[in-house]
Amino acid sequence: MKWLSNISVRLKLIIVTLPLAISLILAVVISSHDTKQTAIDYESMYYDTLYQVNSTLINADRDYYQAILAATQYYDMVNGFSDAPPEMIDMLMEDKLADYKTNKQQVLDNINAALDIAKKDARLYTGTKAENGMTFEEASLGFIDEIKIWESLYDVEKNEGNWAEFNDAFTVSREYINTMQEITETWVKEESDILNHSSAVKRIVFAAIYMGVIIILVVLVIMVIRNIRLGIVDVTRDLDELAAGDLTLNFPEAIDGKDEISNIKRSTKNLSERLHSIMTQTRSMSQELTNSGTELAGSATQATQASEQVTEAVTDIAKGAGNQADSVENAVSDTDNIGRNIEHITGDINEMDRYAEEMKEACDKSMAALDRLMDQSEEVSNSVHEVGETIISTNESVRSISEFVQLISDIAEQTNLLSLNASIEAARAGEAGRGFAVVANEIQNLAYQSNESASRISEIVTQLLDDSAKSVSVLEKLNGSFEVQAEQLANTKDNMEDMSNNVVNVKDTAVNITNRVAKLNEAKDELSDIISDLSAISEENAASTEETNASMEELSATFTVISDSASKLQEHAARLSETISYFKVN
Repeated sequence: MKWLSNISVRLKLIIVTLPLAISLILAVVISSHDTKQTAIDYESMYYDTLYQVNSTLINADRDYYQAILAATQYYDMVNGFSDAPPEMIDMLMEDKLADYKTNKQQVLDNINAALDIAKKDARLYTGTKAENGMTFEEASLGFIDEIKIWESLYDVEKNEGNWAEFNDAFTVSREYINTMQEITETWVKEESDILNHSSAVKRIVFAAIYMGVIIILVVLVIMVIRNIRLGIVDVTRDLDELAAGDLTLNFPEAIDGKDEISNIKRSTKNLSERLHSIMTQTRSMSQELTNSGTELAGSATQATQASEQVTEAVTDIAKGAGNQADSVENAVSDTDNIGRNIEHITGDINEMDRYAEEMKEACDKSMAALDRLMDQSEEVSNSVHEVGETIISTNESVRSISEFVQLISDIAEQTNLLSLNASIEAARAGEAGRGFAVVANEIQNLAYQSNESASRISEIVTQLLDDSAKSVSVLEKLNGSFEVQAEQLANTKDNMEDMSNNVVNVKDTAVNITNRVAKLNEAKDELSDIISDLSAISEENAASTEETNASMEELSATFTVISDSASKLQEHAARLSETISYFKVN
C-alpha cells in the first residue's frame, strides 16, 4: 500500500474512473452493436421475408378470386344468364374475358415472386411444415399443379368443359395459398424464438463479463479509497487539535510521501509551529486590550441605554406614521372607488333595463314572424306535394295516350294493307273496279296521314314524359329543401326562446347589482371612522419626537468618551495586525 502514497490523488482518481469509463463505453458499444444486429435480423425476417411473401400471397389470392369472378360473369353472359342490356353484352364479354386472363397471369406472377423470396431461406422453403405436414415447397408446387388442372377443366373463352368441377378445383387450389401463408407465419414464430434465445444468451455472457470487470474495479477502488481515507483521518485529527487550541503537537521530523495528503500533513506541521510563535506575542497584547475594553464597556453601557430610548421613540413614530399613511391612502382610495363605482353601476343598471326591454320586444316580434313563416312553409310544402301528385297523374295519362297512339299506328298499317288489297282487286276488275280503286287510294292516303299523325303524337308524348320526369325530380328536391327549411326554422325558434330566457336572467342580474350598490354605501360610511383614527395618531407622533431629541443629546456626550477609548484600541490593533499578517484571508 506504500506505493499508493507516492501517487497523486488525481492519478488515483484516474486509476479508479478510467477503467470504469472504458468498461461502460465498451458495454454501450457492444450493446448498441448487438441491438442493431438484432434489429437488422428482425427487419430481414419481418419485412424482407414475412411481409413480402405474405403480401405477394395475398395479392395472388385476391387476383385468383377476381379471375374466377370474371370467369363467372363471362360464363353468365355467354349462356344467357346475365341481365345486362343486349347492346352491351359483346363489349362486357370482352372486358370480362380480358380481366380473367390478366388476373390469372398475375396469380402465377405473384406465386413465382413468393417462391423466389422463400427460396432464399432454406428453413422457410423446406424446413417448416404446416399442420397438414406440407412444406412451402410442396404447397407451392401443389398450387401450380392444381391451377393447371383448374385451367384444363373448363375453357372459359370457348365455353367448353365442366363448370362445376372448375369451381371445385378453384376452392382446392386456394387452400394451397392458405397453407403457404400458414407456413410463413409458423416460420416467423420459430425464427423469433431463436433470435430471442440468442439475445438472452448474449445478455447472460455479457452480464458475466461485466460482473467480473466490476469486481476487479471494486477491489481497486476499495484500495485507493482506503489509502485516501487513512491519510485524511490523520490530517483531520491534527487539524481538530489545532482548532481546539492545542499548539503542543509533536510532528515527526520527516513526513514521507509525495501525494496531496502528505503535502497537507507538512503544511499542517508548518501551521502549528507558526501559530505557536504568533500566540506567544499575542498574549502580551491581550492585557492592554483588556484594560481599554473595560473603559470602552462603561461608555458603551451608557450609549446602549440612550440608544434603547431612541429606538423606542423612533419605533413609536414609525408605527404611527405607517398607520397614518395606510389609513389616509385607504380612505382616499375607498372614497374615489366608491364614487366611481356608484356612478358606473347606476348607468349600467339603466342601460341593462333598456336593453332588456328592447330585446324582449324583438324576441316577441321574431317569434311571431317565425310562426307565420313556419305556417307559410307548411302551406307551400303541401301545395308542392299536390302539384307532384298532379304531375304523376298526368304522366300516367300520357302513358295511356302513348298506348292509344300505338293502337292507331297498328290500325293505320292494317288499313294500308286493306287499301293495297282493294287496289289489287280493283285492278283485276278492270273498268268496273275503277271507282273502287279511287276509294282504295283515298283510304291508303288516309292511312298514311294517320300513321304520320300517330308518329307526331308519339314524339309529343315522349317529350311530355321527359318534362314530367324532370318536374318530378325538381319537386323531390323542393320537398327536401322544405324539410331542411322546416328544421332550420325550428332551430331558430329554439334559439329565440333561449334569448328570451336570457333577458329574464339580465333582469335578475340588475337586482344583484342594486344590492352591491347598497354595500358600497356602507363602505363609504366606514371612511369617517378611519379619518378620526388619523387625528389621534398624529398627536402621538408629536410627543414621541420630543423624547427623541432629549435622548439624542445624551448620546452625543457618550459617544465622545467612546471615541477616546477607540483611539487607544486602534494603536493596539495596528500592532496586532502586523503580528498576524503572515496569514492570508483573501
